[in-house]
Amino acid sequence: MVMFKAYFDDSSSDEETKIMVLAGCVQSYKVWANFSIEWEAALAQSPSIKYFHMREARHLEGEFLRWKARDRDNKIHYLASVIDSYRPWTLVVWVSRKEHDAILKPIAPFMIRHSYVALFYAVILKLAHLHNDMGIHLPVEYVFDEQGPIGEDAALWYRHIKSWQSPEIAAVMGGTPKFENDKMVLPLQAADMLAWHVRRRKERPNEDCAKFPTGPLENLTCAEVHITQDFMTKIADQMKDVPGISSVQEKPHKYDKEELRAVIRNLPTEEEWARNKSRPKR
Repeated sequence: MVMFKAYFDDSSSDEETKIMVLAGCVQSYKVWANFSIEWEAALAQSPSIKYFHMREARHLEGEFLRWKARDRDNKIHYLASVIDSYRPWTLVVWVSRKEHDAILKPIAPFMIRHSYVALFYAVILKLAHLHNDMGIHLPVEYVFDEQGPIGEDAALWYRHIKSWQSPEIAAVMGGTPKFENDKMVLPLQAADMLAWHVRRRKERPNEDCAKFPTGPLENLTCAEVHITQDFMTKIADQMKDVPGISSVQEKPHKYDKEELRAVIRNLPTEEEWARNKSRPKR
């Protein structure tokens, strides 16, 4: 069987008025193995770097410290060409952080109020629906760049979100997403570059994105989802009607949060709940 693996990373600027992007690259296990070999060779090619991170490249720091901008741009373009040569299909979800923080953040439970959580599930569900439409019925393994507690809290709900989907969508969603170190997992570095490229394109629509050092990424097949202001308003209105929602909007104490995480892990899915309900009482 040809199994698929999807790697995702996020990109956002320091200005709250800007957008946040979560972007990923999808290909088969075999293709990713070959990609990693070539990507490592491209990193090592003079002038060499140990790993690639777009923020370091843009600010000429870390692995790009004391580099000339021209050499930096040439390195980025070469690495982008490597990504293009392996033809991953790409998926992008984005949201205005200003709109999110004004509409959803005041209403959502504290543990899922960060804009990353909305993007996290949007890319997973969009990819599942996309694969179903493409006739791809094998599950995908999801790998995200490390996010600390935000990522842990987002992943806690995964099996429940999966249980709420139709059988054909749940079948391609795979197991609980993993969070890995992008310095060690090379395809995450490709996702990092893609996320920056898309954010730059959206924040500077008048620029010719094909002329960016990351221009080769424009050749890739891409599906995009915009989490709109209207959609967030609809979700916020629904959350307002949830009984007891106000009790989970404040930041929980450390021990309360750990207890809440344990409760979420043990919550039955719809299937488990229905199965337990149907068992005869003794």
